[in-house]
Amino acid sequence: MDSRKISTEIPILILGLGWTGHFLVELLSQLHIAYAATTRHQTNGTIQWELPQDNNNCTQVDVSNLPRAQTVLITFPVLSQVCMTALINSYESKYGGETQWILLSSTRPFSGNPSDRHGPIDSSKDTSGRMNGEYVILKRDGTVLHISGLWGAQRQPRNWVPRFATEQAIRGKLLARQLHLIHGKDVARAILSIHQQFNRAKGERWIATDGGCNDWIQLFLAWGSEEQIKTARDLVKNDSACHQALGDGSLEDIVARGGVIPRLDSRDFWNTFQLHPNEFLQVP
Repeated sequence: MDSRKISTEIPILILGLGWTGHFLVELLSQLHIAYAATTRHQTNGTIQWELPQDNNNCTQVDVSNLPRAQTVLITFPVLSQVCMTALINSYESKYGGETQWILLSSTRPFSGNPSDRHGPIDSSKDTSGRMNGEYVILKRDGTVLHISGLWGAQRQPRNWVPRFATEQAIRGKLLARQLHLIHGKDVARAILSIHQQFNRAKGERWIATDGGCNDWIQLFLAWGSEEQIKTARDLVKNDSACHQALGDGSLEDIVARGGVIPRLDSRDFWNTFQLHPNEFLQVP
């Protein structure tokens, strides 16, 4: 779709096409739902637009080339309350009425074990400052969708395993085995459902995962290097904390015993919007 030619209201405007946006565009195209999307540099019919992140440049945000949309999805962190407020004010001043605002975020600040969308939230874990924008969105009756472990297309968990090459990194995964995931296709379905049932979403935070979790030990056994697996076996045998947490037996025995329970609880989202995730990681 050529976003530059849109003059009437459209269902969804995607601010920051990005990785998640491509899955949403694919879904919207399949369903013949109109949309527009922005990128920093205009490509393939997108709108060239960028939100300032500096308070000094946010007294008024330029929305002159943004089309009117029922729902505006923001896919990137907004680090300034001033800039988020200016964006909403400028956009709603131009078009009038109430826009449905959706902001994507991470699950990092949800520190409870287990933890659902009601918290607790540890703001000290928000190292980027993205919660500043979230506060404004919620205050203005928008919604924040916290997603965990995005994967799909070129983002494959098997390619994440080599990142944990040191003994310290492997030890951390042995002691915190849960890997929460959600596929980009399910994120797109979640966003569309919020758009269509926004009265259920407004003013709320939501957590979206695939409902379960994967076991990092199983991922190491399937996709780890010989050195990673050797290090993991040594830790299970000789590290007191690992042995206490995992018990006796080989890595394979530990995986077979199971016991890896999701820390993040996303049931409230799927139940509220009458959906269920469709995509799940297959580990050999």
